[in-house]
Amino acid sequence: MDNTKYIALSRQMALWKQMDIVSNNMANMNTSGYKQDDVLFSSFLLETPQSTGIGRKANYFAFDFGQFQNFAEGAVVETGNSFDLALKGDAFFCVETNGGERYTKKGQFSLDGNGMLVTNEGAVVLSENNEPFFFAPGEREVSISENGDVSTENGVIGRLKLVRFEDNQKLLKQGGTMFENVDGNAVTLNPDNVRIIQGAVEKSNVEPVVEMTKMINLQRNYEYVQQMIDEEHERLSNTINVYAQLA
Repeated sequence: MDNTKYIALSRQMALWKQMDIVSNNMANMNTSGYKQDDVLFSSFLLETPQSTGIGRKANYFAFDFGQFQNFAEGAVVETGNSFDLALKGDAFFCVETNGGERYTKKGQFSLDGNGMLVTNEGAVVLSENNEPFFFAPGEREVSISENGDVSTENGVIGRLKLVRFEDNQKLLKQGGTMFENVDGNAVTLNPDNVRIIQGAVEKSNVEPVVEMTKMINLQRNYEYVQQMIDEEHERLSNTINVYAQLA
């Protein structure tokens, strides 16, 4: 395969990866607590024997080398549900899953059959003592303060465990709204300048119009590259046919 097709295919692979991510963003634009992803692209020069000499240039290849997570806050929408919580500030709720402790901005919680506070996916919401929250069958007046204190008409049950990370970009996304920390990324427990809003949720920070525009541009670029590949293939085929006739 000639260098032209290699360069075109490298660009197509990068565009395909970005289309996958944009599609996932669009699919989660109504998912509470979802954080938008994007791809980091770069290009590099590759010198070959055919690229050296007067009037010749090195080949440019495109590749994606990682993902960037946009942790900007989404809009806060009131729901009136006592177990819906929105976080204002740089912090995450802590939950316990089958794979260990995970972190989320999605504050849509509920009670399971045992009266334990869980996420919609069944993960256990943790207190600052790494214990679950249990509510008695008769407790109705649930109050969650801005600092995370959880109480009912019978008194305080505990305080929600909130954490802040040294570098959010090091977090690994697990599913749509869950994150896993990595070794070496420092954690601050119950950080300052964070407050909880009860009876509300933080919506996705995806901008539908922006993502739709991205998708249209990506599809057009992909088609342009494919057109170039087809034209190059036709050029080479015609060249081979001409040489075959001369022979």
